[in-house]
Amino acid sequence: MSSESHLPDEIARIARILADPMRLHLLTIIARAGEISCTHLVDDADVGASTVSYHVKMLTEAELVTVAVDGRRRYVRFEREVLRHFTELLAHSVDRGTSQRALHALPRSWASDGETPNLLCSRRT
Repeated sequence: MSSESHLPDEIARIARILADPMRLHLLTIIARAGEISCTHLVDDADVGASTVSYHVKMLTEAELVTVAVDGRRRYVRFEREVLRHFTELLAHSVDRGTSQRALHALPRSWASDGETPNLLCSRRT
């Protein structure tokens, strides 16, 4: 199995991790700081240490952050290149999926009447 066949699974895995509002909030705090101590992260996020610990663990598993230990202190570092790589994979997947065959998937009624379909987000006149 090629690595490209794992692409949708990898995108979905990271997207699920980023979909959680608390994880996204924490990642934003970490990204703005570049690197932040866990103590400051708990203070800035205004949530409990166990909540931060759980979500940092998830972000670490997705490799979006790394944790460095310095004595008794732990520092969380944002891995900008990993997020950049994820967005590139997502864009590539979307670009690759938007092909002629996607146009053939449109309902026949859209193409048969020669008119633009009435979409929910279209402007009605």
